[in-house]
Amino acid sequence: MSASTAGADTDASSARIPSQRRRASAHEPSDSGLPTVLMGLTVLSGIIDAVSYLGLGRLYLGKMTGNIVVLGISTAQVPGFSLSAPGTALLSFLVGAVLGGRLRTDLGHTKFRWVTVALALEASLLAASASTAGVAAADGSGLTETEILVLIMLLAMAMGLRNATVRKLAIPDMTTTLITLTLADVAADSFLAGRRNPRLNRRIGAVLSIFGGALLGGYLVFRYGLAVPLAVAAALATALAVGYPASCVWRARGRTRR
Repeated sequence: MSASTAGADTDASSARIPSQRRRASAHEPSDSGLPTVLMGLTVLSGIIDAVSYLGLGRLYLGKMTGNIVVLGISTAQVPGFSLSAPGTALLSFLVGAVLGGRLRTDLGHTKFRWVTVALALEASLLAASASTAGVAAADGSGLTETEILVLIMLLAMAMGLRNATVRKLAIPDMTTTLITLTLADVAADSFLAGRRNPRLNRRIGAVLSIFGGALLGGYLVFRYGLAVPLAVAAALATALAVGYPASCVWRARGRTRR
């Protein structure tokens, strides 16, 4: 085979790859409802952080910055701080993030399937945490240290998976867990700074969503303990895991009819 022929074959093969990707995306259901799903996940983050802060040793499992600070304080052997809880949270979060990255690698060529599986796995982890808390509550003796660590592990894995998935989706102002930068953007892009504040509604919606989730989660923890808010979180995650693919398919059928 001549060099020119080999080069032509390579060019043809390279040209087929984008074409195949375009055909795959053309048959992929619309994900225009994804921002709504992410807003629901933001509410879910507020619930989980309320549960973890009030019931699992003052940890924030949706993000790891504070837990690394607690880990540093614990390493300094400050009285009242333990290495086990923040250490378990950090390691479990990383395991969940690896799982999220693996899903992106294996299924990322079809966003619909990738996101659907990630949502389903998060819902499963939250359901497992709700079951664990429910079994512990049935004993009436409170959570043991082992049960607390199991809950931390399950919730941190779920949030690691979520954060990895959302980072790869890269939808502006929809991190679902980190509101600090969102608040900074609201202020830095405001009219006081001489700017027009793009996506202001989405940014304010994210702040209110995590606030509302924390309000609900805190109330439920205070009134009923950990099992009820975790059951609510699992139910919301399941609704999102079912609703996202259903809405995508519904929109795709609507486009087909037109």
